[in-house]
Amino acid sequence: MSAPVEVTITSADYWAMHPAELMQLLAQPRPDATRTIPDPRGGPPDPEQFAVVVAPELWARYPRELEDALRGTSTTSAMQSTGGASGAVAPQADRLVLTVDEAATLLGISRAFAYEAVNRGEIPSIRIGRRILVPKAALQRLVDS
Repeated sequence: MSAPVEVTITSADYWAMHPAELMQLLAQPRPDATRTIPDPRGGPPDPEQFAVVVAPELWARYPRELEDALRGTSTTSAMQSTGGASGAVAPQADRLVLTVDEAATLLGISRAFAYEAVNRGEIPSIRIGRRILVPKAALQRLVDS
């Protein structure tokens, strides 16, 4: 079994505002399993704005969902809204992303099976640092298909 392809996005806030350009970059063939898409503004990378996209060829077909996921995953906004530490989640009904545990519960599968499916690229996910998040819209589209 081969490892899923991952693309690191170094400026999630910029790319959320430029989804068409990001889709073109994600759709490009890659010779290796990992690639980085830098911030074209040329500034230094902000560690709070990193995102890792697993299975970019799948995400390239769903620009709106990727845009929503990139906008809804800022650790800075989650920390400011909760006053909590890193990894804290704002208690809002309108969250755009789920944890893998939450996605597993909604799908009616075990936590371990959900993580395996994420690692295989079967469940769309975005990695930010060590966190793995599943966009609600992409999960709904997966279930509907």
